[in-house]
Amino acid sequence: MLFLAIRTASSDLVQAVTTALVTIVVLFAIVVIVGFTILARRKARGTVVITAPVSDEGHRAAAGDAGLATRANILLVRLDDAVAQADDDLGFAVAQFGDERSRSFVDALAAARRDLTESFRLKQRLDDSQPDTATQQREWNARIIHLCEASQKALTEEAATFDELRRRETDAPTELAAVRMLVVATSMRVPTSESTLAVLAGRYSPGAIATVSGNVTQARELLTTAGQGAEAANARLADPLATDVADRAQDARATATRAGRLLDAVDALGATLAEQSDRLDRLANQGRTDLAEARVVRDSAPEPTSGAAIGSAVTGLESVLGSLDTGDPDASLARLEDAVAVLDGALASARNQTQRLEHASAALAGVLVSARSQIAATQDFITSRRGGVGTDARTRLAEAQRLLEVAEAQSDPVAALDNARSSATYSRDADALARFDAHR
Repeated sequence: MLFLAIRTASSDLVQAVTTALVTIVVLFAIVVIVGFTILARRKARGTVVITAPVSDEGHRAAAGDAGLATRANILLVRLDDAVAQADDDLGFAVAQFGDERSRSFVDALAAARRDLTESFRLKQRLDDSQPDTATQQREWNARIIHLCEASQKALTEEAATFDELRRRETDAPTELAAVRMLVVATSMRVPTSESTLAVLAGRYSPGAIATVSGNVTQARELLTTAGQGAEAANARLADPLATDVADRAQDARATATRAGRLLDAVDALGATLAEQSDRLDRLANQGRTDLAEARVVRDSAPEPTSGAAIGSAVTGLESVLGSLDTGDPDASLARLEDAVAVLDGALASARNQTQRLEHASAALAGVLVSARSQIAATQDFITSRRGGVGTDARTRLAEAQRLLEVAEAQSDPVAALDNARSSATYSRDADALARFDAHR
């Protein structure tokens, strides 16, 4: 009996040990299977299992990538909402301002939709089960950010443009009232400018006033056009669907402003011609004084060559002084200045440096005035004709202005005098070319 009991106990013990071993083996197998499953899923998502300690650079790179992804997600959501909002805004814009004025908004919205589609495609690639490298993730997120920001900016600018158009239409009645007052005020100037032009025509030659001879007539025509445009815009105010009142008012203002500039040019030329006439009188008197000095120097010249040069210059200046045309002070000034310049050159070798500088300084002030006046008159003519004057005239006028600035800045009066004279020459050439262009 005792042996039977011992045998039974041993059998139970063996069975218990066997059961325990089987349980351990099963649990171990489960753990291994679960572990491989988790590892496989991480690899499918592109997750890298790090078994070694991560450096500070690695932490910063991971944080930067995460921030880039977060920013891309935020901007993508914002652009999706912005495109939906812009679609509604475009409908209102087309209804209010028409297809033509809304064309840029249509183009911007179409481009934004293309960018949004590409951004969603990149986002899908980031989220799918295909493994992506860290470099790919950074590049795709950066591309999403660029597309979203560019499209968001374009849509915002278009929305702002139409907000400004709506604001202008709201302010159109006030603007139109101001334009109508401008037309009236400018029209009241026409009789005075007409009288001024008549006085100038009686005192100066046709060539001297050619730059403004048609200004009053042209200004009157422009004011008629501006007035008609303002009245047409005023009539449109009664139409609640009208969206072109602001544009009509702006066009009328621009036309009236051009008319005002034409009348300004008449007054400016009158002042310029008066100044040139005074300058001509002073230079003629100075030239006569120079002739007396030059004759003395000519007769006592140490060399026959310099004496002959001075004599030729004296003869030339005497001829110019004897044929001055006060009806065209600009042309007369040009001839007189050239003759004086020739005489100055001939006398240069006979004068000491101090005398030469003093003479140049005295002549410089007058030549600068002449150059400024000529440039101002030419500039007024070109400005009032806008596209009617070509590049040749404008280029020479720009060179005249540059040389005048150089002359005004130079400390050497001799060099400054040469540049000032060159400036006046270029300005006269510009004026001739401008007149030719305007009458073609």
